[in-house]
Amino acid sequence: MYGVILAGGSGTRFWPKSREQSPKQLQKIVGTGTMLQNTVQRLLPLVSIENLYLGTNHQQAVETLRQLDSYGFFPDHLMAEPCSRNTALAIGLMAKVIIEKDPDAVMGVFPADHVVANSENFIKTLQKAETLAKKGYLVTLGIPPTRPETGFGYLQQGAEIEDGIYQVERFVEKPDRPEAEQYLENGHYFWNCGVFVWKASTILEELQQHAGNIYSQLETITSCIQTAKGKSPYLELDERGRNLFSSLPSLSIDYAVMENSSKVAIIPADIGWNDVGAWTALDDVSEKDSKGNIISGNVLVQDCSNSIIQAQNRLIAVLGLKDTIVVDSPDALLVCAKERSQDVKKLVESLNENGHPEGKQPATVNKPWGSYTVLDSGSSYVLKRIEVLPGEALSLQSHQHRSEHWTVVSGSAEVVRNKETFQLKSNDSITIPKNTRHRLGNPGSDLLIIIEIQFGHLLDESDISRYEDRYGRC
Repeated sequence: MYGVILAGGSGTRFWPKSREQSPKQLQKIVGTGTMLQNTVQRLLPLVSIENLYLGTNHQQAVETLRQLDSYGFFPDHLMAEPCSRNTALAIGLMAKVIIEKDPDAVMGVFPADHVVANSENFIKTLQKAETLAKKGYLVTLGIPPTRPETGFGYLQQGAEIEDGIYQVERFVEKPDRPEAEQYLENGHYFWNCGVFVWKASTILEELQQHAGNIYSQLETITSCIQTAKGKSPYLELDERGRNLFSSLPSLSIDYAVMENSSKVAIIPADIGWNDVGAWTALDDVSEKDSKGNIISGNVLVQDCSNSIIQAQNRLIAVLGLKDTIVVDSPDALLVCAKERSQDVKKLVESLNENGHPEGKQPATVNKPWGSYTVLDSGSSYVLKRIEVLPGEALSLQSHQHRSEHWTVVSGSAEVVRNKETFQLKSNDSITIPKNTRHRLGNPGSDLLIIIEIQFGHLLDESDISRYEDRYGRC
């Protein structure tokens, strides 16, 4: 089986831990690894790493590859999409890529940010789905509901195809509470978890029949695939492909195909699934203390119950809270009634509409060469902590509106300033005036950490002119 992981979500309901530029699938929410790493680990007993593909937003491509490097993931199996166009286009494009490699391929499609507690049952169910997919079915997994959930779509079980496998009578949108209670009592409705198994040829045929406006462009888009410049040779689209991709409708595979096809089959799957769609989902998948609290980080709790409290480095002291969510980050703090957890998405939308950068950008921003963290800022200065990985270097660049002052905290730095090159060690400093070509690199084997102070009246990423870059950003 081939595996396709869809990792383009933004995870806004997990703000402030998850942001658009550092989404949920790249965060450690549950388990030992990030959500993405846990997904890959779960699939490896069935899907070999050479048969694993992944689609994500171009902004997350480098960090995604970094997280999958230890698994031996092939960089040219990652497709960086220029924008979000939902799942129908993403799946169709991946099916085209896979079928060119293997015309008889069976492909499973998996969200990158879900929890599956029973991995053994999960693999057995996928093996069953693979057998059915070879017969021409579009197979989806249905999760037996445990509560009248109004936040999920449902699948209604139809006639039995064979032992324990059924036709899908209909897809049901997110219901209201009375309807969800009826579905739970009925026993023939299942949560739609977004896991699918089918032959690549079958899903392409169904896209052609039911979503011709997308299918008709897949051949052209595939011809526009190119290898990204720089050290991370993932796949991306050229300008023509980006424009065409962006012009196509944003449709889910459910709406485009599954709700219209006569080939859809459902396998009930008791696999301990949770979509971890909001902070309250941690109640189902995390350990609790004696009073029902879920606590992580540097937290002091007194007389609190049924609350979720997450801290990072600084101490968070909470007293007398009940049914409350408190999540701290370096640049933003969330305090929310648990019953309003789904509305965190609306809160983030409001932040973005009002121009608050905290809505999209985290305090620590990952870069191909390492990361930077904004420590403080004012109208004419920004204070940053910059970490450069061993052997990596920033681009050769200049700034028209700001000067920079660097002090090495630890590690060794190589600094190019115009035609001069400087070797710096801990406690050494250097100033980079405006309009000066410069580059910061780490020639050593240890992490390089510097403190940077920017001075000027335009202090954002737009004030960068790049001349050379090993990551293809010129």
